[in-house]
Amino acid sequence: MQILRLPPYPLSVTYTVPDANADYIIVIENVSELTEIEETIESNASKKISYSLDDNFVKYDKSYALTIYEDGGSSGANIVRGDIVVQDNLEIMRPYVDPTSLATSGTATDIALYTGYENLARAIIDAAVGGFYYDRTYLEVVGQGNDYLPLWKKTHKILKVYENAQLVYDINNEDGPELLDYTFLITKDKTAITKDPLEATDSINRAERRYSRIPLGYSDSISMFDTEDSGHTQTVVPGVAFPEGADYIMLLETGYKVVPYDIQDATLMLIDDIKCGKLDYYKRYIKNYSTDQFKIEYDKRLIDGTGNILVDKILQKYKENIIRPGVL
Repeated sequence: MQILRLPPYPLSVTYTVPDANADYIIVIENVSELTEIEETIESNASKKISYSLDDNFVKYDKSYALTIYEDGGSSGANIVRGDIVVQDNLEIMRPYVDPTSLATSGTATDIALYTGYENLARAIIDAAVGGFYYDRTYLEVVGQGNDYLPLWKKTHKILKVYENAQLVYDINNEDGPELLDYTFLITKDKTAITKDPLEATDSINRAERRYSRIPLGYSDSISMFDTEDSGHTQTVVPGVAFPEGADYIMLLETGYKVVPYDIQDATLMLIDDIKCGKLDYYKRYIKNYSTDQFKIEYDKRLIDGTGNILVDKILQKYKENIIRPGVL
C-alpha cells in the first residue's frame, strides 16, 4: 500500500481481516533502523482495522514492512503473536504534485486517475535522478586521519552519532545532544561533518587530509601526536577529529524538505504527456524504417531520457556527476 504524504494529518491505514470484533496485533517495522511499532487493535463489524500513523510517519518518505497477526493472548508481560493474516509493504511518499489539485471534477475516479499519472511521472523522474524525498539515512564511514567526514547526500541535520560503537551524540537526549566534551557540526557548504570541542578555543586549523607519517626514534621532547601532558614536548603531527581507522555510524536527515518548483513543473509536463499518449515510445525516436521484414532503427535517446526533451533539460542539473568511489 502506498500512502501519499499529504494533509490532512494524521495519516491512517485500513486493512480487511478475517473476523469482525476481534483483537489483532499490527506490527510496523522500520527495516533500515531495526525498530518496530506493535499495537493491539480490535476490528470493527465490517472486518476492518484502522491504524493512525503518528508524526514520525508523516515527516519522512520511507517504506515499512507491515504485518497483522491474530492476537495469541499474553505470556506474562509479553504479547503473543498468532497467525499472520496480512502482510504488506507500506510506502509513505510525498508526491511531486498534489493529484487532487489536478482532478478538476473532484470525483474519486478522477482523483485516482491523476494519482496514477503522478505516480508514473514520479517514477520516471526518480529513474533519471534518484528522487526528491526526505528521509532518515545511516552513514557508515571510517576515519581517514583528518578533520572532515565527507557527505554524499544532501544533509540537513545530525540525529545520532556512534563513535567506535559508543553513542556520543543524540539529538533526543534531554540534557543536550552532546554526550562527551565535543559536538558534531555540518559545514556551511553542506559537504562534510566536523567535530568541535565544547570548551572555548582560540582557533582551529582543520586538517583536510591525513598528515604525512614521519618515522621517529624514541624521544623525551618530540612526540608523534598531540597526546603529551608536558608543555616542553614538541608535537610533530597534531591530533585530528576523526583518527585513521575509527568507526563512525551517523543517523542523518537527508534529501529535500520541499519539492523544487522546476521538478513540479517537470512532473506536470510528464503527466500531460502520459495523459495525451505522447510517451508511447514505439511512435517516437525512429531513425530508420523499412517495410521489408519490418526493420526499425531507434535513436539512442529512446533509453537515455524521459521522453520529453524539456523535462530532460530540467533534470540535467540534478544528475550527480561525482560518483562515490568504492572497492570491489
